[in-house]
Amino acid sequence: IFFKKIINNKGFTLAEMMVTLVIFGLIFTLALVNFRRGERLEAFRLAAEQVASNLRLAQTSALTGISEDEALAQAYGIYFNLNEAGQYVLFKDQGDRLYGEGDQIMETIILPEEITLSGLSSDPLTIVFAPPKPTIYINGDIVLAAVQINFARAYFPAKVGRVTLNRLTGQVSAR
Repeated sequence: IFFKKIINNKGFTLAEMMVTLVIFGLIFTLALVNFRRGERLEAFRLAAEQVASNLRLAQTSALTGISEDEALAQAYGIYFNLNEAGQYVLFKDQGDRLYGEGDQIMETIILPEEITLSGLSSDPLTIVFAPPKPTIYINGDIVLAAVQINFARAYFPAKVGRVTLNRLTGQVSAR
């Protein structure tokens, strides 16, 4: 009577361990799925930022009047075409304010896999920055106040990336 039988209940049962492992497995799986989704959205945002950055590059080149190869150009521009929805072109304009013959291609930028141009203010779209201010020409004219470039991605059909250029202020925004 003075001595009670001591029962050792320390530790976990096999059932408790299995339940714990299943819960950790579910949490890990959900975290991995959401990580991949976030990674895809980040690639989408980076593509829009790259286009905005290239617009700013053309704008800055027109402000300085000289490009990386130190050659003087009439103007700098970017050309978009929905028929070539996976790429766009940076070029030096030789005076007509439109992309075409005689213009020197500085770089053809390929968009990341599965990201394509889905909409333009007008198709095709040529944006030219002419020194010294720079004056912004949209399809060879200064009539439009702003242009919009939209992107789509196969994984997120409802999500649209957008780059906007305000011709009057020169502001470039991406979202």
